[in-house]
Amino acid sequence: MIEELRIQITAAQERLVAAVEADQPYEAARHRARLEDLIEMAARHGIDVSAWVDQTRLRG
Repeated sequence: MIEELRIQITAAQERLVAAVEADQPYEAARHRARLEDLIEMAARHGIDVSAWVDQTRLRG
């Protein structure tokens, strides 16, 4: 589960960066929300993902 979570977080961050760079605010918000959901899911299972997440990407 941890490796899959890491993969999903990495993918969400990459998509978020691409959406921001392409000036697509709706898509950026969507990927940011997905990233936040993954972080919340990890926390519910006691998994610390802070080292995997670029916190600056969570600010919209």
